[in-house]
Amino acid sequence: MKKRWRVNRTNIEFLEHLSKKASISLTLAQILINRGLKDLDSIKDFLYPSLDNLHNPFLLPDMGKAVDRIKTAMSKREIVLVCGDYDVDGITSTALLVSALRSAGLETFYYIPNRIIQGYGFSPEGIKKARSIGAGLIITVDCGISAVDEVASARSSGLDVIITDHHEPPQRLPDALAVINPRRIDSEYPFKGLAGVGVAYKLAQALLQDTGYKMQDTVTGEFLALAALGTIADSVPLTGENRILVTYGIKALNNNPSRPWMPYLKDSAGIINRDIRSGLLAYTIIPRINAAGRIGDANEVVELFLTQDASEAKRISDFLEEQNRKRQKIEEGVFRSALAQIDASDPGHAIVLYSTEWHQGVIGIVASRLVEMFYRPAILFSVKDSIAKGSGRSIPPFNIHKGISECSDLLLSYGGHSQAAGIKLHIGKMPDFTEKINIIVESALRDKDVIPSIEIEAGMELSDINFNLIKELSRLEPFGMANQEPVFGAKSIEILNPKVVGTSHLKMRVKQRSVAMDAIGFNMGGLLSELSNPGAKVDVAFVPGINDWNGNSSLQLNLKAVRPGSKN
Repeated sequence: MKKRWRVNRTNIEFLEHLSKKASISLTLAQILINRGLKDLDSIKDFLYPSLDNLHNPFLLPDMGKAVDRIKTAMSKREIVLVCGDYDVDGITSTALLVSALRSAGLETFYYIPNRIIQGYGFSPEGIKKARSIGAGLIITVDCGISAVDEVASARSSGLDVIITDHHEPPQRLPDALAVINPRRIDSEYPFKGLAGVGVAYKLAQALLQDTGYKMQDTVTGEFLALAALGTIADSVPLTGENRILVTYGIKALNNNPSRPWMPYLKDSAGIINRDIRSGLLAYTIIPRINAAGRIGDANEVVELFLTQDASEAKRISDFLEEQNRKRQKIEEGVFRSALAQIDASDPGHAIVLYSTEWHQGVIGIVASRLVEMFYRPAILFSVKDSIAKGSGRSIPPFNIHKGISECSDLLLSYGGHSQAAGIKLHIGKMPDFTEKINIIVESALRDKDVIPSIEIEAGMELSDINFNLIKELSRLEPFGMANQEPVFGAKSIEILNPKVVGTSHLKMRVKQRSVAMDAIGFNMGGLLSELSNPGAKVDVAFVPGINDWNGNSSLQLNLKAVRPGSKN
């Protein structure tokens, strides 16, 4: 797909000043400036994340009320029910808070809805569960911010409700005892971007601080590992507190948490001997955790995170591996079916598709794949009994939650955030919804907005690339939303011996004046004919890296884009 190249540039005098003051290379200084970090204090906080820089959890709205109510439950020996969600963020949030409450001496149970049967959110079934176990308090995690009716029902039956959530709040909040959400319009919390598990972590942090439990033993290990998984999985910005939680969570994951789940998950994913990094988690561990909730029951995964029994951890890890294989097969079928409905020459301003045959648990993943392929918002619906339940994904220039909110008169329900949303409507409203959302997207986006752009951190000579530079760039990890792995650009590159390896990967040597090195472009084999022109030079966008093979390490460029050589 054609891409716009956007190259960042900074006043050279300021760049040199910052490089000298912070004792970092010009390249790293440019990247930090690109991320809005232009003074020594912000650079220090970014390059050296510290748990000491976590904000006071009591700055979150209603946190004091929530902690007081939980302490009352402790003194009265009440039973507590944690109501979560079936994705990785919801599952890790549930496991974290259940573990925290149990460590505080509370008899705590949990409820995770079935994606297909109950659907997303705090539901009447969760209230029934609370009544059946004799609970006096319900705490939601990663859900509940829109559950006005459900909270009213719970309160009418004598149940108190504490909501912890991170999704966009509606104008009318539920009448819960406490509503903890950094995005509340009246929230003065310094960081708005927490995932659901981040909000659950803050509640655990506040509770354990207030009740005198040792933070060092509990919150810096097991809880941080769970927080890292949920935060990475939910694609929230890896800045601020999220960067701190993920950095220390990954350290905990590499050290293996006190419970036995991590070694078995790593083993089932085939990465038992590899260092855990954010990107590796996103492509190996996280899909396996997600698989159970997508095509089955997520309760097994919560048990995986809570169990101390090694044999049980292995059994569940093997089960998740099996579920993930099933998910991949189902997903591929839905993807091919969706492609068959699209006119590739004119996919529309927004892609809106539906079928009675599609598995509801994978339509969100397929929507993401269609966004990547066609670079426009995509919403897929699974239809049953005349009700269409959909998952939408978007491109950065378009806020899909805002867009579908403008269609609220056609919807039964909706929720989400700027880049992902859940929708439910009657199938009879589908033509009107399709027409309206296309009009909204068309009016919101300019022509250039639907051409994907590649962000070039800085121009670079191949002679600038060495092992020390790559080591310095590793200080930017963990990579993710709002802190992507840096991509660089180099001009007037000669291509040597290009060939396709595997099924579709492009392998070659690149040369600039007297410097040459290996390069690989994953899924870029289609460019082979264009790059086989002797003497032609190109510009390349790339991530510099190290290729370890048979005990030897060499520099290698991971190509992200190639274009005809520019003249200047």
